[in-house]
Amino acid sequence: MSNKDDALLLERLQDSYRKDINTYSGYVRNLRVFRNLGGVHIYGSLAKYYSGENITPLTLRKVEKAIAILEIETGIELEKAIVKGVELGISVITKEKPSEYLKLFGNRARFTRHEYSSLKGVETITYSKGKGSFQFSGYDKINEMVQKHKEIPVMFEGTNVLRLEYKIVRRRGIKAKFHRDLTAYDLFNPAVYQKLQSLFLEAYQTIPKFGRQFYLDTSVNITPKKWDEILAEQ
Repeated sequence: MSNKDDALLLERLQDSYRKDINTYSGYVRNLRVFRNLGGVHIYGSLAKYYSGENITPLTLRKVEKAIAILEIETGIELEKAIVKGVELGISVITKEKPSEYLKLFGNRARFTRHEYSSLKGVETITYSKGKGSFQFSGYDKINEMVQKHKEIPVMFEGTNVLRLEYKIVRRRGIKAKFHRDLTAYDLFNPAVYQKLQSLFLEAYQTIPKFGRQFYLDTSVNITPKKWDEILAEQ
């Protein structure tokens, strides 16, 4: 970035803080922006940036719009921006409390199962492998929003919501699964989305469940709507 671009970006940031001539940080809505000699780094939920909440999943078109807005608000071209972590999640409205489903999640081979429970039951289950690049988690989304005093969208009011998330938390993990880097524009690429769908379902299905078995043919193309239906049935 040129000195002029640097100055413009700093002006656009909220709650900005400059450490030295090469280092500063701030926010664009909920996204944290950090600038140093290594470049510009942006952290946070794209769904919350676009919608103001992150319980409602974004469509590919909305992801594209969110990135376009972010380019305008930061003045940064993101077509070649490298993605260092990505998350694919779904919010499933359930009949019972999410704890009733989470307690049925068993141990996944070669992964460590982390459980957080309270008097209300199991609230969060996370599977990870040491300092590895991949994680899968499930938790009570409504409970999380209530604890953090977040506004619940009308369509989710009075419901039980099980949130399931597949995460690649390191750049090397993205390269291992896609055999290349992903850019910000890849986040609204249908082929990349379908690959992430497959990785999500693969991770979910390798977790033993103490209940009814469900089988799914992942060799066929699965639309976002069908995917929601499948996860709801499971």
